[in-house]
Amino acid sequence: MDAAQGRMGGIALRTFVAIELDEAVKGPVEALSRRLRVYGAQASWVRPENMHLTLRFFGDIADDQAAQLVEMLAEACKETPPFPLHVRGIGVFPNARKPSVLWVGVEPFEGGLAQLYAAAENAARAIGLPPDKAFHPHVTLARIRDARTARPLMDALDGEASFDAGAFEVCGMTLLSSELTPKGPIYRVVREFSL
Repeated sequence: MDAAQGRMGGIALRTFVAIELDEAVKGPVEALSRRLRVYGAQASWVRPENMHLTLRFFGDIADDQAAQLVEMLAEACKETPPFPLHVRGIGVFPNARKPSVLWVGVEPFEGGLAQLYAAAENAARAIGLPPDKAFHPHVTLARIRDARTARPLMDALDGEASFDAGAFEVCGMTLLSSELTPKGPIYRVVREFSL
C-alpha cells in the first residue's frame, strides 16, 4: 500500500498525537480566549472542544504507518506514569511584531511530558518522517490571519501575562485524525492510550 492509500476509504489519514486538556483547565483557557477575541484581530479562533497540547503532527499516513504508530505509542504509555502539567502564561509565535499563532503555555517540559514527546518523535522517525522542529509545549488559542490587525490584541497580552489556568494530571494521550473544512478542522479519535 502506498502513502496515498489509507484507513478511511482509500484516503490517508491526516494525523497527530495530543494530550487532551482536563475540563477544569479548559474553562479558564476558554474564558481567556473570549476576553481576547474582542480586540478584533483577523484570526481563526480554536473552538474549546478542539483545544489540546499537540505532541507531534504526523500528517498524512497510510495504514501500515498508523499500525506502527499505535504500537509504539501504546508501548511508551505503558512505561510512563501519570504526571501533572500546569497551563499558564501566554505568548505568540514567532514574535509580537509578526504574530501568527497565539498560545497559552504548558509546563514543565521535564519528566512525563518530555518522555511522551520523545516517544512521539521516535515513532515519527520510525515511520520515515523527518525530525520535528523545536518543541515548545503550548495550547493554540488562535491562528492570526493578518498581523496588521493584531496590534490591539498584542497590547492586551501585557494585561494577561499572569494568566494561570491551573494544573491537571495527564493520564494518557490520544492519536487523532484531522479533517480540514471551511468551518475549521474536525478532529476524530483514532486511538486513546492510557498511562
